Amino acid sequence: MKYLPLVWAAIMRKPTRAILTLLSVMIAFTLFGLTIGMNATFDAVKAGAKDNRIYTNLRFFGGATGMPISLARDIERIPGVAQASYINFIPAYRSDPKNRIFIIMMSDNARNMFSDRPITPAQWDLLHNERDGVLVSQWQADKWHLKVGDTLTVISPQTKKADGNTTWTFKVLAIVGDVAYNTNGYIWGNYDYQDKALPRAKQSQAMEIETQTSDASRTADIAQEIDNKFANSPSSTQSITEKSAMDVSNSGVDIAKVDREIALAGMFMVLFLTANGIAQAVRERFTEFATLKTIGFSDNGVIGLVFVEAALPCFLGAILGVALSAWLSGMVPHFMPPSIGTPPLPRITVMVAVWAGLSALIVALASSALPALRLKQMDIATALSGR
Repeated sequence: MKYLPLVWAAIMRKPTRAILTLLSVMIAFTLFGLTIGMNATFDAVKAGAKDNRIYTNLRFFGGATGMPISLARDIERIPGVAQASYINFIPAYRSDPKNRIFIIMMSDNARNMFSDRPITPAQWDLLHNERDGVLVSQWQADKWHLKVGDTLTVISPQTKKADGNTTWTFKVLAIVGDVAYNTNGYIWGNYDYQDKALPRAKQSQAMEIETQTSDASRTADIAQEIDNKFANSPSSTQSITEKSAMDVSNSGVDIAKVDREIALAGMFMVLFLTANGIAQAVRERFTEFATLKTIGFSDNGVIGLVFVEAALPCFLGAILGVALSAWLSGMVPHFMPPSIGTPPLPRITVMVAVWAGLSALIVALASSALPALRLKQMDIATALSGR
């Protein structure tokens, strides 16, 4: 610790270079935090996906409003299917079109289909008994400043009632927990409440059907059976298992690998910057290092000073960069339009911070390696003479 003032003085000898290096390292570690954090999110979402759940949508949307809910009953007749539920949506806004809000209207048996959600039986009962009620996740409650008992009024030009009214009014029944893949939370209401208010031509239709299988090993086969069953019907379907939907490797591009490569590119940038800066600093102060060795500093002592000089911007940049990436991850959902398909965002976990720290250490060691070797092999007399 007593040599830190000496290291600090060396770093601040060129303050512009020091500040630019720190900013560059911070930006690189911000990128590192976001990419590695995204991989942590992918892993968490994939691990939490159920292997006995299937999502079914229309294969071709065209002019159709949705699928007949009778398809859910037909799906339940397929061997191996335990149950099927369905949902509809109300895309809307509050007060101002910029304040977009998205409400998912669930069929009554959703409590059995999504029993793994952080919703208690008592809260499900509330939703069942109050047809105009909604369950609001904590994230959405915080965003809209909602509490239990509040009235939530939204306007949905896309979802007109039978009388032409576009205003929908709900009662907040409970504030419930969030789930990993709903980045900006969720609001769940009753399908029947929406359905009975719609024009007759648009009633009894769903935008998505969820299926739960009784044998998880057959889930993928049953998803294919569903699509085969309705292949030649006006409501041709496209089904996907929840495991597949939550696995980014099924997108055709190994996103996790791309993220790692981006993070590695960022670390190479940090290595280049710090190595170049340390090498230049050592060249500029070669005589000073020779003087330190003359007055009693050992080779290891001088090398230690060089390492700390390299490590300080690396670790400080890592701390600031990971902190910035955590802040950005928290802010992004506020600027994203609400929807059921909101992509997951980076999770800055403890392991992300650990990997950032290890990377900073490796970069500091690699950056100071060649300058340290040169200092170890220096000829003191030659260095003091300025040659």
